[in-house]
Amino acid sequence: MAISYTSSLDGITPGHLQGFFVGWEHPVSPEDHLTMLQGSSEALLAVDSDTGKVVGFINALSDGSQAGFIPCLEVLPEYQGQGIGTQLLRQMFARLEH
Repeated sequence: MAISYTSSLDGITPGHLQGFFVGWEHPVSPEDHLTMLQGSSEALLAVDSDTGKVVGFINALSDGSQAGFIPCLEVLPEYQGQGIGTQLLRQMFARLEH
């Protein structure tokens, strides 16, 4: 299994964002999840290259100068323990270095 990472939301639909927010008392719907990613200063997706399935994501809110905040980082349960979350975090830190 190969995982690719992208900041592009082109072609991403709510159907690509199924299975996240496991265990949340009020899980975010796939529609609201997409809206959240689109409204973020930065968003990165982890995609299973074999299936095209979004298996992880991270988003950030930033003032573009001094402050950045990462509200969500999630990896689907069946993909956890493979370093995907670590890679998403590293790539986001690099994007927010300014």
